[in-house]
Amino acid sequence: MSIEVKRVQLGVMGTNSYIILHKESGDCAFVDPGEYGERLKAYLKNMGIEKLRYILLTHGHFDHIKGVKSLKADFGGEVVIHNLDADCLYDSSKSLGDLFGLSMPSIEADKTVTDGDTLVLGDTEIKVMHTPGHTVGGVCYIIDDMIFSGDTLFCDSVGRTDFPGGSAEVLTESLRRLASLEGNYKVYPGHEDITDLDRERKYNFYMKGM
Repeated sequence: MSIEVKRVQLGVMGTNSYIILHKESGDCAFVDPGEYGERLKAYLKNMGIEKLRYILLTHGHFDHIKGVKSLKADFGGEVVIHNLDADCLYDSSKSLGDLFGLSMPSIEADKTVTDGDTLVLGDTEIKVMHTPGHTVGGVCYIIDDMIFSGDTLFCDSVGRTDFPGGSAEVLTESLRRLASLEGNYKVYPGHEDITDLDRERKYNFYMKGM
């Protein structure tokens, strides 16, 4: 496979952030930089990464976006987020930064996406699936047989729906869409362990039976 994925856990919430490297072209995307500092900078440099193609955001909560501005300053990359969560990047009440007493760097998206949009990393397509419920603009990024699910789907669980913009009913419909995908996928969630879609269809209380 031409895609290599590395997980790093960042920030006060231990957010799963992912480095997606297209080995043939050298194109690289970074998913959900919950924090950014010198250790991450050195890690990327040691991987041979000098520039990012994308900074992909699954949603706009602070623990998934806090490192965006500094990461972009050092490595570039188009900041990509669903249009319904784009204001989280410059409104710390929307990102919940205010709720947790955090000072959030303000930045704007370079590109907003909606359901069914596609991006290209090297010669590989990144598909955008709108999966609201945790936030109104939550998305999953689907690459080959991999799903970067943010806080929509976890191993054995799902994202919270009690924050502003959350809805258990809407999240259930998003899970139903994921469950209906043909075949198995490796699932890279925003927190907890990496899993796969067949396992979640079978054992996840919120998804089984769909």
